[in-house]
Amino acid sequence: MDRLDRKQLMARATERTGLSDFGDLPFEEALDVLIHSLERDARLDEARRAETADMITGMLIKNLRLVDDRKTYFGIADEVIEAPIFILGLPRTGSTNLHGLMAQCEGIRAPRRWEMSLPCPPPQAATYETDERIAQVHAKEVLTASEELKTRHPITADRPEQCQGLNDYMFMNWALLAPYELTTYKEWLLTADHRPSYEAHKRTLQHLQFRQPGRWVLKYPKHSFTLDALIAVYPDAKIIWTHRDPTRIIPSAVSLIETFRKATPGYDRKILGREWATYEELGIRRGLDMRDNLFEPENVFDMQYTDVIKDPVGSIERAYAYFGMTLSDISKTRILAYLADNGKDKHGVHSYSAEEFGLSEDMLRTLFKDYIERFNVA
Repeated sequence: MDRLDRKQLMARATERTGLSDFGDLPFEEALDVLIHSLERDARLDEARRAETADMITGMLIKNLRLVDDRKTYFGIADEVIEAPIFILGLPRTGSTNLHGLMAQCEGIRAPRRWEMSLPCPPPQAATYETDERIAQVHAKEVLTASEELKTRHPITADRPEQCQGLNDYMFMNWALLAPYELTTYKEWLLTADHRPSYEAHKRTLQHLQFRQPGRWVLKYPKHSFTLDALIAVYPDAKIIWTHRDPTRIIPSAVSLIETFRKATPGYDRKILGREWATYEELGIRRGLDMRDNLFEPENVFDMQYTDVIKDPVGSIERAYAYFGMTLSDISKTRILAYLADNGKDKHGVHSYSAEEFGLSEDMLRTLFKDYIERFNVA
């Protein structure tokens, strides 16, 4: 394929599955903008273009199969997603750890990597821990991941994962800004209506919940960019907003993004540092503005990184109480067991500095001044 082409990629997905119904949710404009930006901004070579074509085809195949299953299993559309809890905030604020801890609690359902990658057919409670798709995703996504990436972000097929995998097939995917330089696509994402993408997110939750129920705890830092769409689709959503000193987390986030972005020809880590710092500042400012205008205070709980490190059980218990829930003794025991098996540096030590990415502590304190003062995170 000399150039990425939406119609050709859709035809490829149809040929591989024998399915042709992509459903009623609009994704064509988003995919067209993405493809335009990939060809214009990302400096794709032949190998990377082929890899990207496979990625897009995989997402289209996921869409086709989800739509087909929704017609096959009539009860999926009747599933009620009740008061889901969303963990969000700046990246590297301990949200991955918190998500893993909360997933241990009784009655809680957190999406696993394997079931977001291969959601069809709907998972079943009886085989949820032994489903053959766990091994398939482990072989395809975990074993092929670099040790560098695993040091920066834990990757396993069967652990809770951030939830952009629930609606990536709508191609309104902030995560694509990590591996690719996509200026045009980013600008479009910042002005687009994300409600169809969140409707897809909800439909995938219905699909996964159909034969494996529970109350959802979901995590993705970039929800802060689109809280208006989130609350439109999930009006009873609860938010846990995680906080940590930006002078610590921004260099860490840039170091993580570098593991993906450095495949771009002409990559410059100092340009990435400044780009990503301003991007994250825009996200937190935009998210807090929507929080203040769209959410009732009783539906948002602020959680400090330092509190979770000092007292993880107590932190979760306080969040539960804030939302009118009770953390059971069984849940507390499971949390402690998870902590014992998942130490901070289990996958290696992540080393980085602000200066290597063209940043400094003073620069970041100035950029995030309002956020630092509001939440006392310095």
